[in-house]
Amino acid sequence: MDTEDDPDIIFSDYTQIVTIDGHHFDVEIYKTSIHPGWILSVENQFGTLTIADSPPFFGDVLAWRAFEELVRDEGIKAFYNKKERRKLGL
Repeated sequence: MDTEDDPDIIFSDYTQIVTIDGHHFDVEIYKTSIHPGWILSVENQFGTLTIADSPPFFGDVLAWRAFEELVRDEGIKAFYNKKERRKLGL
């Protein structure tokens, strides 16, 4: 594979580690150099990823707002699968 053909990953300034009620989430908002749409990826402490990319967001701030809406509407449970929720007592 030729690495010169691989697109660059461009991370938003909104990419950060977020702590909510003692739960840490690695929030990444990024796009590639060949596609203008932004992707929201949230990784929980178990390494489980929640990805919102369909359709891609037109701007990184829209991806961040989607993260905030998920937290507001569904709480932190949105970022855990059923087994993880049981383990955490959520």
